[in-house]
Amino acid sequence: MTSISLKTAAHLTGVSKRTIWRRIAAGSLSVSRSEDSRGRTLLSLGDIAGDIGLPMNSELIAAIKNADVGQARDQLELALLFLESGLKVKALPWLELAAQQGDADAMLTLGETQLEVSVEDPKIALNWIRRAAIAGQPLAIAVMEALSSQHKRLGNASE
Repeated sequence: MTSISLKTAAHLTGVSKRTIWRRIAAGSLSVSRSEDSRGRTLLSLGDIAGDIGLPMNSELIAAIKNADVGQARDQLELALLFLESGLKVKALPWLELAAQQGDADAMLTLGETQLEVSVEDPKIALNWIRRAAIAGQPLAIAVMEALSSQHKRLGNASE
């Protein structure tokens, strides 16, 4: 059976690590007797499969395993699968992980998703889109150019 880190389990299920630990303490989840090479606590993917919200198949399992060890493209792939299923909140941690590794597509998608999910501070979302543009992501460049020209038009209109 595939083992994943506790942090990955939390991201996949959309609950906190503390909640995962409570489930372990209650006996509804079990911890692997071994840790991985990084000393991470491991859980069986099968134990949380029903809480993920995506149909399990070999491609999803491979993406989860690769995302768990830090591969940005697989983290982005998982995020896109969540987004396609309408699970935007579950996509955010995966987008953040991939974006923090410099994946320009993840930066753009993270910014866009943050704007859709939460309007607490749109500057944070726009910053991710700006970073994607700086990294050369074509759509992000177009978005930033459109925002710049809109800002200029609004500035001229107020004069």
